Amino acid sequence: MRIRRLVAITAAAGTLVLGLAACGDSTKDTPKAESTQSSAKPAEKEISPAEALRNAAKAVEQQASAKVAVDTVDPADGNVKAEGTLSWKKGAEGAELSMDPGSDADMRDMAGPDGKVHMTLADGSVYLPVEGEMAAAAGGKKWLKLDGASAEDNPADDLPHGPAASLAALSTATDLAKAGEEQVAGAAATHYTGTVDIKKLAADTAVLEVITKDERDAYVKELHATGLKGTVEIEVWIGADDLAVKTVESGTTAKGPSKVTIVYSGYGQTSAVKAPAAKDVTTLAEMMQNASQG
Repeated sequence: MRIRRLVAITAAAGTLVLGLAACGDSTKDTPKAESTQSSAKPAEKEISPAEALRNAAKAVEQQASAKVAVDTVDPADGNVKAEGTLSWKKGAEGAELSMDPGSDADMRDMAGPDGKVHMTLADGSVYLPVEGEMAAAAGGKKWLKLDGASAEDNPADDLPHGPAASLAALSTATDLAKAGEEQVAGAAATHYTGTVDIKKLAADTAVLEVITKDERDAYVKELHATGLKGTVEIEVWIGADDLAVKTVESGTTAKGPSKVTIVYSGYGQTSAVKAPAAKDVTTLAEMMQNASQG
């Protein structure tokens, strides 16, 4: 699962949850993340942009987790900003994000005391803290579990990925170019750009040297779900130790422009993401029952 899907699922849940709460009433500037890299890794010899991207894809796969700062622009969901941690270690995939609800009224009503909407993805499910107007129908439970029946996508269909898929995809671009050396979060990084043909990527076998077929297919599926049927513009910045410190994916859908910017830092330093204790978890079905009895 890509971060933009997590944002979309959480946003979709907002409308459902707040509608439920009402039934029971009987009375995104781009976030900045600190980088752990001090400078871009000096190359002993000049390598091609495609090789640099493949090396980076392998490097981030080995790290398996990172801190992220996300800025999404979507014609349906608007602008949503989030920050937190992402884990793509096989068997321990997960995410913890705090989202700025922006102008979305439903998400604002779901926000906690800090004004942010918090979500956790673990064990293939999305969990939202029971806050604001949700509390009355939650029966004292602290977390709401979204298992797919409550959103247009089932979060268990696929699991979180790091930036490897974007890096591998960009390596296939026919117009791939090295844009130069730039600063990201105060550290030097090499900037690469290109346009990826999504249909060709879906059949590309060269990328399978650095990512799995499942990862490639999940990435293509997510691009299609966003509405980017033709091409996606990808930019990446690679810093020290071949690690991607920033990615930007953008394109045009039938409804308008879409763009996702992610800044990565703290590779390999995040704790494992754990699901809430079962005794503290409720579901929309349980909340509906409580609301009808209230």
